[in-house]
Amino acid sequence: MSNLLPLYLKNYSVGNIHSKFNNGLNIQINDSLIYVGRRGTPLAAFGLNIEAEKLKHVLNSVRIGDLVVNKGNKLILYSGYGAINICYKDLEEVDLKLPATKCSVNELPYSRLYNYLETIDFKKYIGLDLDEKTGKYVELLLYSDRADMNTNTLIIGFFAGRGKGLTPSGDDILIGFTLALMLFGQFNIWRKALAMEITVDKTTLISVAYIDALLAGYASEHFIRLVKLLDDPEKNAIEKTINEVRSFGHTSGNDTLFGFFLGLKFLINQGKEQCEEPN
Repeated sequence: MSNLLPLYLKNYSVGNIHSKFNNGLNIQINDSLIYVGRRGTPLAAFGLNIEAEKLKHVLNSVRIGDLVVNKGNKLILYSGYGAINICYKDLEEVDLKLPATKCSVNELPYSRLYNYLETIDFKKYIGLDLDEKTGKYVELLLYSDRADMNTNTLIIGFFAGRGKGLTPSGDDILIGFTLALMLFGQFNIWRKALAMEITVDKTTLISVAYIDALLAGYASEHFIRLVKLLDDPEKNAIEKTINEVRSFGHTSGNDTLFGFFLGLKFLINQGKEQCEEPN
């Protein structure tokens, strides 16, 4: 399980089944989500994985809204077929905190990961049309001042909840962008704007959960693998991980990867400006 989860599970509490998918489900306890997935798949930032047969039994038994109690190092799911226990006491914790990178901003343009991302024609694969209006906000992401609270709020307000899905494409782009920024600095004003604007009245609780985890310094396992590639010049590893990310969800993986690429571009542009001599 993610090493973020003990922070969520430290108190006995009551929740319910929030959402179900083919390969997992979300449990809502208080304002937090816990994703229960299948062992062998990448961990969610706020996830735990169980054996495939146990997960199949859970998915076939519970319904959205069913009661869940967190007590005695286990989640007790009360379904119409009886109680199901998911014991997390002995689950291995996986470190999903954002890692430190050796790669500097000045080295980003020469990194193999960045150059690989440059070859992807994202407009074919993301869930938003890059029309004139969206293009304007992409430009703002790339070139505006992250210390400008008003501009940050304007940008985030445009992307928040935009697009279809349980994590709308606009949210995924913001997540990828913020992931890149957090590897190279605090960007506190941007993070404050994100926390203020990404709320359940503007987008889905699942998006809010991913943003909250990221702002706490945690990301899903496949994104942890991705950012570590900034220090790994091995082309095969880069291709494998990027393909893994891109296969996540309908367009979610591509949307997040696009945002991550935009974040790296922003950092490179910022680095160039800092190095330029004043006129």
